[in-house]
Amino acid sequence: MGIRLVVIDDNPHVRWDGRVYPVNATFHRFLAGFLDLPGSPVSSIVQCVPLRDAREVPLTLSLDPRLEVVGTAPFDGIAGYLRHAPSLVRANAPLLRRAIASADLAWIKVPASNALLAAWLASRAGVPRFGYVAGSALAVARGRGLGLPAQAVGFAYDLAGRLAGGRMRIVVGRHLVSGQGVVTSLVEPSEIRDRSGEPWPAIPWRLRLGWAGRLAPGKGLEGLLGALAILVRDELEGHRVELVLIGDGPARASLEGRAERLGVADRIHWLGYVAERATYLDALASCDAFVVPSPAEGFPKVVLDALAVGLPV
Repeated sequence: MGIRLVVIDDNPHVRWDGRVYPVNATFHRFLAGFLDLPGSPVSSIVQCVPLRDAREVPLTLSLDPRLEVVGTAPFDGIAGYLRHAPSLVRANAPLLRRAIASADLAWIKVPASNALLAAWLASRAGVPRFGYVAGSALAVARGRGLGLPAQAVGFAYDLAGRLAGGRMRIVVGRHLVSGQGVVTSLVEPSEIRDRSGEPWPAIPWRLRLGWAGRLAPGKGLEGLLGALAILVRDELEGHRVELVLIGDGPARASLEGRAERLGVADRIHWLGYVAERATYLDALASCDAFVVPSPAEGFPKVVLDALAVGLPV
């Protein structure tokens, strides 16, 4: 019998036709990697994540059947959580208590809305825990130009998460952990492409920029389209500038409208969500450079993907 790991996270999941889908598949794939490691001590993983019914067919791959999901009460952002915190705690406490009591180890992703509650329940149940510090709510608030009240909430959110993680913490970006039995990358060696001997840009008269992710507010995509309009107007050093957008999301319609108003609709390739990884990497590789316009991010895995296929970022 191996370790039963319970993961406390805020990555939202949706339910459609009896199946569960992660809204963001990156962390989900990362967790599944632990089960694929030769000799992995982890035998089962339970994710405690916000779960709600989908309004339309999800565009992501369905949940890896080896990962269990305990659906906690959904909420809309930090502000939504704070407004409904008492009722959310009441709803989530019994769910988390049962999940943690059945586990050998609790992994608390920081920041996460249920971090302090999960830490307290783990302590009471005698289940060891560690914190996985994957970002900063304060940094996001600052990056998006939010005011002091929002920054104060972000600071409190970060502090609570770090307290929840206790003394055992892995801080992403501060420590690079490597060695046998540790997942260090989601890029396979076979996916790395050497393009050092190829011309740049691939087609001399064209410069194709690429972006991948969820089309949603806060990603800097409005500014990216504005920058594209400037480049198109100036025809950068005689190049025809194009933009490839890989992904889908709630902001697509408004972004398409903005592209029309800016006169750059014919320069944008909307590829939508690409589920097959090989096809997705080929789409990235068709570009000449990758852009990251977000005002604040943790460490986007897509940057690794872009570097793997030989793109400057």
